[in-house]
Amino acid sequence: MADNKTRRFHAFDRARPPGSSLMVPDCERFPLPGADGRRHEIFVHVPAVEVPPGGFPVLYLLDANADFLLVVETLRRLSRRPKASGIHPMVVVGIGYSEGGDYDLDRRYEDFTRGPPEIDDAGWQASVCYGGQAAFIDFVENRLKPFIRSTFPVREDQSALLGHSLAGYLVLDWLCQRPQDFRAFLAVSPSIWWGRETMLGRLAEQKAAFDAPRRAYLTVGQWEEEPAPWQVDLAANVSYASLRRRRAMIGNVQTFSEQLAKTYGDGVAVRCDIEEGGEHSSSLVTCLPRALRFAYFDSD
Repeated sequence: MADNKTRRFHAFDRARPPGSSLMVPDCERFPLPGADGRRHEIFVHVPAVEVPPGGFPVLYLLDANADFLLVVETLRRLSRRPKASGIHPMVVVGIGYSEGGDYDLDRRYEDFTRGPPEIDDAGWQASVCYGGQAAFIDFVENRLKPFIRSTFPVREDQSALLGHSLAGYLVLDWLCQRPQDFRAFLAVSPSIWWGRETMLGRLAEQKAAFDAPRRAYLTVGQWEEEPAPWQVDLAANVSYASLRRRRAMIGNVQTFSEQLAKTYGDGVAVRCDIEEGGEHSSSLVTCLPRALRFAYFDSD
């Protein structure tokens, strides 16, 4: 026999009027195969306002299954009053997957990395596929971007790439290899530990010349190297606390920001924020206004 709680739910379910699925205005999603036949799911938001001269700025977003709606709704709210917020309407192009949930971990590890992690902290080497980063970058540059340019009113000279966690690592690794591909690189809680020494070595070799200054925004939460006060269970897990210290999220972001500024000089404006009270899962939520403003409209 059903308990009282279950009976109450069923009674409510019968009493309520029929509903319908929520629809997100000004957004669409579609599959787009690459040259190798592998398919990505593309999410696009185009503002329902007059197109500015030359087109909209365009933000390319990684991990779109998880983060596209968060970014679009934040942007929609902030761009209602651009004179107050400093953030204007823009096209958002999310890159995700048709399979899996918020994160398709197997595809993510493959697409975002050049090899296995430098810190062997999870025993993943035997079960996870790595090293597809070059193919993923080729898909974005030679398949996705031309399609977006030919289909939507965007300004490629006002483009930015945004990623969180392992996607943030890709954003910085991309900057180390191909800084000419975007105007701004936005790395939120980037997992620099995955390939820190390789990235720093590649960065030291850079001798890039820019047609216009680039911008790099890095941010990390205050509580990413040790458990936060509310993370009682994590604090009691000695191995997890040790893992956080070895990953050195805050120290890596600070070191990498300094190296970026040293390498590129005036060619790249670098901003590094330590989010007070922030931790890994909240960092993207709290940093978006600053990141977007810095990428496109901040003159500092």
